[in-house]
Amino acid sequence: MSESIDPVVDLALPAHHLLWAKTRDIGTDAWHPLLLHLLDVAACADGIMAREPQGTRDRLAAALGLDWVDAQPWLLLLIACHDLGKGCPGFQCKWKNLSGLDVGPSPDTSINHAFVSQVELLELLIEHGWPEDMAELVADAVGCHHGERAALLTLDRLGGNRRALGKPAWQETRRGLFQSLIAVFAPGAPPSKPSLSGPDFMLLAGLTSFADWIGSNEAVFPFGTPHDCEDPSAWFRTRRAINVENALNQIGWLPRLPLMDDARPFDEVFGFAPRPLQTAMVNALAAIDQPTILLIEAPMGEGKTEAALYAHLELQRRLGHRGLYVALPTKATGNAMFHRVLKFLQSQRGDRQLDMQLLHGGALLNDEFQQLKPGGISDIAKGGDVRASEWFTHKKRALLSEYGVGTIDQALLTILPVRHQFVRMWGLANRVVVFDEIHAYDAYTGTLLLHLLRWLLALGASVVLLTATLPPQTRRQLAELVGQKPPEPDAIYPRLSVYQPGEAVRSTSFDADPRRRLTLRVEAVTADLDAIKAALEAQLVDGGYALALTNTVQRAQDLYRDYGVGAPLMVDGEPIGKRLPDDTEVYLFHARFPADARQRREDAVLKLFGPPDNTSPAPRTGRKILIATQVAEQSLDLDFDLIVTDLAPIDLLLQRAGRLWRHARGARHVAEPNLIVAGLAEDPPPCFGKPLWWGAVYREDVLLRTRSLLRGKPTLQLPDDIDVLVASVYEESVDVEASLEARLDRAMQDALGKEFAHFGEAHRSIIGLPDDASWKTGMRFTLYDDDEPGVHASLKVRTRLGEDSVLVVPLFASDAFDPTVAPDFAQAKAWYLRAVNLSRKGIVTRLRAQGVPEGWRQSALLRNAYPLRLDSESRWIDDPQVRISSELGLIYETKETP
Repeated sequence: MSESIDPVVDLALPAHHLLWAKTRDIGTDAWHPLLLHLLDVAACADGIMAREPQGTRDRLAAALGLDWVDAQPWLLLLIACHDLGKGCPGFQCKWKNLSGLDVGPSPDTSINHAFVSQVELLELLIEHGWPEDMAELVADAVGCHHGERAALLTLDRLGGNRRALGKPAWQETRRGLFQSLIAVFAPGAPPSKPSLSGPDFMLLAGLTSFADWIGSNEAVFPFGTPHDCEDPSAWFRTRRAINVENALNQIGWLPRLPLMDDARPFDEVFGFAPRPLQTAMVNALAAIDQPTILLIEAPMGEGKTEAALYAHLELQRRLGHRGLYVALPTKATGNAMFHRVLKFLQSQRGDRQLDMQLLHGGALLNDEFQQLKPGGISDIAKGGDVRASEWFTHKKRALLSEYGVGTIDQALLTILPVRHQFVRMWGLANRVVVFDEIHAYDAYTGTLLLHLLRWLLALGASVVLLTATLPPQTRRQLAELVGQKPPEPDAIYPRLSVYQPGEAVRSTSFDADPRRRLTLRVEAVTADLDAIKAALEAQLVDGGYALALTNTVQRAQDLYRDYGVGAPLMVDGEPIGKRLPDDTEVYLFHARFPADARQRREDAVLKLFGPPDNTSPAPRTGRKILIATQVAEQSLDLDFDLIVTDLAPIDLLLQRAGRLWRHARGARHVAEPNLIVAGLAEDPPPCFGKPLWWGAVYREDVLLRTRSLLRGKPTLQLPDDIDVLVASVYEESVDVEASLEARLDRAMQDALGKEFAHFGEAHRSIIGLPDDASWKTGMRFTLYDDDEPGVHASLKVRTRLGEDSVLVVPLFASDAFDPTVAPDFAQAKAWYLRAVNLSRKGIVTRLRAQGVPEGWRQSALLRNAYPLRLDSESRWIDDPQVRISSELGLIYETKETP
């Protein structure tokens, strides 16, 4: 197989042998015939499917209403036809028209060849006896392989565009291609199934794009010649046996085999006896025989993660699921979970290599993930290893990896109208998908999650939902999602619920770990920072480890300032806290630090306030205070003797309380676990607007009901009170003082209006639902990925609502910054590691007006970042009230700021 042909083309060959698909137009006349490229991509699809579980093959066969033996030739033929439309004058004239066919006057070189494929394939399938609606949808699925679907008007215009499609000879040439493919794949009788479902459409579209990406790699699929087209069957066999196998091995797409061939008891998998929660999961799994939603509601520290990982093992073994994705609310929680899942996979990996990806914008900062990435191509000969193949690190391909941990945002992109969303959907199909901390989402993101769950079930995936607290309304919505009613009465908390389509919801209670039962004393203080400091001083007389959790970064910074000057506590030459004259250590952790500084602080916080080291537990000594925002609220395994927290919704307060006395230790310096709530002592309650800004973070009606509820409860019994407290607040059964009723009514009207609007916006945002016709239209406007540079916020997809934000890179006077020059990778990485998100409206507006520098647009790392140029005092040169402090992070100064 040659890499090039003579410049003089043999016109005696059939015209469809002389159509080109790919070329190198720099110093060479090398080109790859279109027929051979179509066969390459079909061979890739065949290789991908051969490494999939049988369930994936059966599902795609069922999409056509056939068994796999009969469906396979048709599927390969369909996928091969993805670029049939390159056989048109508009495309062939982009380089050289080697076919000798008449292109006519001024051929339309702006033509989208994928849509030509769609138009031509539809006609060919109908001629071969396919039902019209089925033919139309499979042609659409194949035709959208460049990322977006054609609108009906586009297709109508294209069908009559002779400049685009060419004279009749061009159509005959395309049909010559089709007949050559028919001869290779020899499909049998056409499907009789009348149409294609939404999930089936997404699987076919995703597989087509995936195969095209692999088959277009010239390094693995070198060019052929027109003479190779004379025996297309031989070409297909060779490429399938050699090139495809090499290509899949190189990118790390290995056979999707279960980690367990036989059932193994929980204690054998993890090395310890199951807790009651984990025993309940083992028992529930025994009755599951189809893709399912499992909901675990249990206190913090009960072993929900291990239960979910065991569920993955069993569901993968019994239902043929093809991997695992764990979705979390934030990057910080994703980092913590990545470590746990990596350790788990390394203990279960057996004798084959696994691929695992970390899917969030800060993956570059995670040393553990970076160490998994090989320097070049994956080496499958090593076996028994966990790697992170470079091929999957591209954001559109990451969900194709067998194992992954990341944010929920990456999962939600599968149902939002971004380019290639169906590739992401292919990646999550027939997987086990775990969503942790699901209570953390508002009406908009929570509604998107429910829609995603509907798609995942329809795509053959199983889902595990983890939460410490959950409003009853969400359980009702989950039951409705599978067409059932919630059990009456519901099992008492903590519980495990099983939602299977077509079956009654099963909800089972289990005992909480008695070692984790706590009686918390609730203490009320005012919202003043001085009151928080006084409460900490009073409780930490003899030492202890405390958390002061504020609802805003500004309050965290101000509280840290109020502790005065101290000797800096350093890590890697950078401050993470300070030691006061009385030896109290104070640390600050929030989301407005540059990325590298935030990662340093996160690592230090976990080391200082995390679980004891079981190998050599050291006693806690001294007095240490962590001042933090919500970044310390979720998933990070932190343990404190005392917590002072701003007032927040009851479920989040209970989540914060789960960090009290979390691990068994020796003697603590604080006599009993206390939860001190700032903003609970005032009567009437403080204004939740300026200057606190709590109302911008949480619903005021929920804050008011939480306040009234806690003022009547001097102690909390955990976990016994969790379910009742959450239900009382969210089912609006809390008695609020008469003096607050008018304020509560106003707050409820405002909240319900916003919630209704957010529900509606979420419904309008998705690609449609899998079980009706809403997904069929190609008219839906395609939005840009959320990190696309230079695009107005209204044109970007949103997985969460909130203020528009930008990613900025602080640049100091010593940085050699030239906006016209593209930095090399080392410099771009160094700058990217400083990045921080800003959402203050005036700053965002000004930066967007300035735009991303021309040089940065050429950098894969910096293409969506804005420079924040600082003067010698680390102040933004465009607004001196914005500055970066190594001690406090990014600061918005006002006249009142000291």
